Amino acid sequence: MSSGSDTESAIISNAYTHSIKTESQFTDSRDPSILSQSSDSDGFVPNDKLKKIEDAFLGYYECLIGNSESLIPFSTARIDLHGTMILNEGKHLVLTKIKESPYLNNTSILFITGKGRKKMGEWTGKMFNGFPEWIQSVRHLLSEDPVKGLGSYEVFIKKEMNTGISEKTLKKWEAESKKKKDINYKLSLAGFYMKSNEVNDGNYNKTNKCYLKAKDLYLKAESLGSFEAKLCLGAIYSIGLTKPKDYKPAKAKKYFKKIAKKTKDENIARIAMRNVATLFHNNEIEKKKTGLLEYFSSLIISNKPIKPLHLKNAETWYQKSLGLKDSQSAYQLGLLYENNFYDSIKNEIEENKKKAEELFEKAVEGNNLYAKAKLGRILINNKKDESRGLKLLKEAAEKLDMGQTYLGEYYEKAEDYEKAVKFYSKAARQRRGYYSHAAQYRLNRLNDKELINEDTNIEDILEYYRKECKYGYVETGENFEKIR
Repeated sequence: MSSGSDTESAIISNAYTHSIKTESQFTDSRDPSILSQSSDSDGFVPNDKLKKIEDAFLGYYECLIGNSESLIPFSTARIDLHGTMILNEGKHLVLTKIKESPYLNNTSILFITGKGRKKMGEWTGKMFNGFPEWIQSVRHLLSEDPVKGLGSYEVFIKKEMNTGISEKTLKKWEAESKKKKDINYKLSLAGFYMKSNEVNDGNYNKTNKCYLKAKDLYLKAESLGSFEAKLCLGAIYSIGLTKPKDYKPAKAKKYFKKIAKKTKDENIARIAMRNVATLFHNNEIEKKKTGLLEYFSSLIISNKPIKPLHLKNAETWYQKSLGLKDSQSAYQLGLLYENNFYDSIKNEIEENKKKAEELFEKAVEGNNLYAKAKLGRILINNKKDESRGLKLLKEAAEKLDMGQTYLGEYYEKAEDYEKAVKFYSKAARQRRGYYSHAAQYRLNRLNDKELINEDTNIEDILEYYRKECKYGYVETGENFEKIR
């Protein structure tokens, strides 16, 4: 539910800013205007295995927080670093995924670091203790300090506008939520606890108490028949927000399927369906069983390409959600077809591209900005409707690094280098993932060819690009010759 990167799914950062907050114990953030700051200092360069992990699809699970009169979509992804990689690999993956995260709506990522052993009253885990310093080079992309849990950190991606909540309002919510038959205030208070916390002072015990308060309020609201509460509980079980034992994707799937079957609210139903699709797309459901089924299927139908089973299931649920006009499902399913189901049906490439275009068109009908960038580029490259394609790209370029890079590419092909540099520079200076890097690469190439006006200063961009290349955050130049 990748932003800057099209491998991501979508949506959603902190719905409430910390209007009730003590002084942060995290390291002060660096000046985000200093584009030339280094991403690393240890010289670590990722191997092919780590790059594959970093390029993989990352699905976000959406819930609706607030009360039934004012619901705010919020989505969270889960990345488990604990016991799966060495320290430098974990750091590289964290920074890469933060750069690639969607940033138009309320979005967070829960990183599972583990905590190590307790010694002299403190946890010894290297990832757990190193995380706050790691994220300083991407602090400009975050809305606040990371929220420290017991063996985890939740980071909130910066968006254009956040909504504050006063102490007086919070006290009212607390009082009203205690009434047995109340649902609305329970949902409002749970949303505050789940995605804002009372404080963010680096104390993981306080954080965990807030998460548990949120879960308890959702359970109470669920017992009163709230589908919004069921949706949020499903999201909690999808990522294991409250504690590691709460990471139960199979249980989350049951919640989402029950919601989809019973609710009369189409908005909640389509989110639940998309969340089921995302569980399959992330390959979180019955991984071992799925792997065996795919293996035996390939033996039985050895001469006929098949769709991986988890992606086939994802497609089924995306289609269900799409039946309720969910534009995000149309976009994510479009990505599946655009990527040719991860090269699993190679003899259907052209058919898949056509299907992807149709799905992006449906997503555009729902005003999906990422889909506008994708469809606009397709229409221009296929010479179907260049004027409409350019219009869509310009709309996407108002906010998205993807749209800015595609628009820069359009003007570069038209040999309008002044406009190409303008839009490449906008994307490059966002310092996000693939599309920012593609823009930086193209600017470097235009600079080498002396096609940039002498009065245009892009040295800050080129310096940052060289450092990103040095530490392996940038793909090889061949991947930017033809931007994906």
